[in-house]
Amino acid sequence: MAWVTVARVSEMSAGAGKTIIANGKELALFLLDGQFYCMDNSCPHLEGPLAEGYIEGEIVYCPWHWWPISIRTGELTHDPTVCNETFACRVDGDAILVDIPE
Repeated sequence: MAWVTVARVSEMSAGAGKTIIANGKELALFLLDGQFYCMDNSCPHLEGPLAEGYIEGEIVYCPWHWWPISIRTGELTHDPTVCNETFACRVDGDAILVDIPE
C-alpha cells in the first residue's frame, strides 16, 4: 500500500463525489461529516460510476440503477455481504491522501 495525494481539501464539497485516478484505479472520493471516504468507483451491480451518484446522508445511490451504498463502509445497505472495496484517507495540510495498493 502507498499513500497517494488524490485531491485538495479545497476542491471537495459535501454532497458531491469526485472521480479520481490513483495507481491506475478509478476511485470515488466523498466528504461526509468532515471526513473523507474513498471507494472503488464502480457499483457492484453493473459498474455504474458511484462518484456521479445521488447522495443522501451517508448513502450514495448509483446513478444507473439506484443501488444504495454506504459511503462510510462500501456496503450495499440491504445486503452487507455485497461490498465495494474501500481505502483509508488522511489529510495533510490541503492534500487528501488515499492508501492505495501499488
